[in-house]
Amino acid sequence: MPSSIEWGLDRILGPIQSLIKKEFLIDYKDRQVWLSVLLYIISTNYLVYQSFQSIKDAEIWNTLLWIILLFAAFNVVSRSYDQERGDRELYLFMVASPQQVIAAKMIYHSLFMVVMTLLSFFIFSFFIPFPNAIGLNMGLYLLGLVGGALGLSTSLGLTSALAWKAKGGSGMVAILGMPIIIPLLISAIGYSEGVVNGMTWLAVDRFAYAILVLILLSASLGYLLFPYIWRD
Repeated sequence: MPSSIEWGLDRILGPIQSLIKKEFLIDYKDRQVWLSVLLYIISTNYLVYQSFQSIKDAEIWNTLLWIILLFAAFNVVSRSYDQERGDRELYLFMVASPQQVIAAKMIYHSLFMVVMTLLSFFIFSFFIPFPNAIGLNMGLYLLGLVGGALGLSTSLGLTSALAWKAKGGSGMVAILGMPIIIPLLISAIGYSEGVVNGMTWLAVDRFAYAILVLILLSASLGYLLFPYIWRD
């Protein structure tokens, strides 16, 4: 016999797992989102390569990468609620709570964004090698990329939910997300620039903590506000 704790966890996590699986299967069947993001990443990296050929300044290389990641995040997350119209919206309302819906979407798109971020980093490094790869602490740098990807996906996940209920487009997602995205990008670029300049964790940890706070803030606001958005 399962304990009451196990039963409670299954009741909370079960619908979230099912909704994550639903998101994956929808994208897998259509594949338009995956292919469009992949095409964006490859074409943008190739365009940067054709424009610069090589980059000797590590900070410029790092900034260009974050610009690519920012617009990739918009492509990944801004359309996350486009499919939830009509009967599908009613179905979600019946099978899961609003908190479970927003949690599932944030988790799925965070995982998707992390994969796209790492893929973009390796493609960008292939076209334009990092100027000082020997002195780069790869572990710390990848940690910053993953943190920035999670921050972008959670903050844009919240604003895309707001834009969805307001029947706005991707432009509204960008406008609503700027108050969180700008400090997030400042922290992420500050962290990664410190790493590419050879700084240790103690020198860049304040940026990492700022990214963590913004991730938790976006996730908490989404969890608390989405039920009120859902009712409208």
